[in-house]
Amino acid sequence: MDKNRYCIIMAGGQGTRLWPMSRKAFPKQFQDVLGCGRTLLQLTYDRYCRIIPKENILVSTHVDYTALVREQLPELPDSQVIHEPAFRGTAPSLANLACHIRLLNPKANIIVAQSDQLVLNEEKFSEIILRGFDFVAENNKLVVVGIKPTCPETRYGYIQVDGAPDENSFYKVKTFTEKPQYEFAKIFMESGEFYWNSGLYIWNVQTIIDTMSKYLPEMMRMLEEIYSAIPDRNERRTRGYEVYTSFPNASLDMSVMERADNVYLLPGDFGWADIGTWDTLYGTLPKDADGNVTPNSSVLKYDSHNNLIVLPKGKLAVVQGVDGLLVVDAGNVLMICRKEDEREIRKFLNDVKMKLGDEYA
Repeated sequence: MDKNRYCIIMAGGQGTRLWPMSRKAFPKQFQDVLGCGRTLLQLTYDRYCRIIPKENILVSTHVDYTALVREQLPELPDSQVIHEPAFRGTAPSLANLACHIRLLNPKANIIVAQSDQLVLNEEKFSEIILRGFDFVAENNKLVVVGIKPTCPETRYGYIQVDGAPDENSFYKVKTFTEKPQYEFAKIFMESGEFYWNSGLYIWNVQTIIDTMSKYLPEMMRMLEEIYSAIPDRNERRTRGYEVYTSFPNASLDMSVMERADNVYLLPGDFGWADIGTWDTLYGTLPKDADGNVTPNSSVLKYDSHNNLIVLPKGKLAVVQGVDGLLVVDAGNVLMICRKEDEREIRKFLNDVKMKLGDEYA
């Protein structure tokens, strides 16, 4: 296995769109959302162990979730769990990790992976990601994996490609668009020029550092000074945390990828889904003859159709004459709403915080 391959698993999000199952203290990536016996984080780790040396897999998370990472991935040494002292977005996190990995291996080629994604065709996935590694090892390019849209989805970012692919089947990226309105998403899908942004990025460590230095010069200057001047790892980490809290909250896409001229798209046709919402989970999991989804839950159904019902172990639900409902019983919250209204969950959660405090958040 190529020792220059590295993986960064991003596992610091709070997953609020899967509330009330996903909570601030116990987000979705640490839960068995699919009812398969493995959490989303564990499934992601398993996926990359097939193509990347285990010693080169890092998990980036918030300091509050470090214990959860270590509990679920006990084989990872402390040096491979990188915790952030504050929520500052993907740009500061990945800038810090790039500097860290370059110290370990200046020839490193890195994939940035999200911890809450589903891949149905693992073999095809490995084949495509390895092509991406080969490409960035030979070219000073930043690669994003794009997914061909199957519907005018408004919860994903879109990437427009510029013309035909090169001889290696990589497309030059023309534009990035954050979560568009439905009318634009429909136009994007029908044009054939747009892909969903999977959030999977592949690059050589020096290429991303050079690119970030161009667009985030002050941040990179501060990080470069720390990593070049402080040889002791513990001291470097302490100083790095102090500096990290001063960084602005910035996303990688808006700060770097949308501005860079060396970004290429690699199409990913491997059965991809971002398990970010209840609607996505419903569309992903197998259904019974009446269209109901009850992942790892005990439910007796009578004349009930097209429902998503999620219960804790040891609890039974009996439903009769219901259609198109989302029912989630998690901890101290029971939520029942129309399945098509799941976009209102952010409002539900905000109301809970304002009226009842953090006990139910």
